[in-house]
Amino acid sequence: MASNSTFSVIGSDIAIKGDISASAELHVDGNIEGDIKCSSLVQGESSQIQGAIMAESARLSGKVTGSITARELTI
Repeated sequence: MASNSTFSVIGSDIAIKGDISASAELHVDGNIEGDIKCSSLVQGESSQIQGAIMAESARLSGKVTGSITARELTI
């Protein structure tokens, strides 16, 4: 698997209802109601996630309601 330095950002003005799948790093500042599956997740302080998180690494700063599955977890 090739290593990419690309990442996607969900801004603080965005609210999403539905599952999200990303092959690269995902930075979330908005509100998400749905499951997230990605290689690396970074959650901003004002962000809210309602759903399951599946990631190789996750750095969580906001509110999470749901299960978290990660090889490396930083809260």
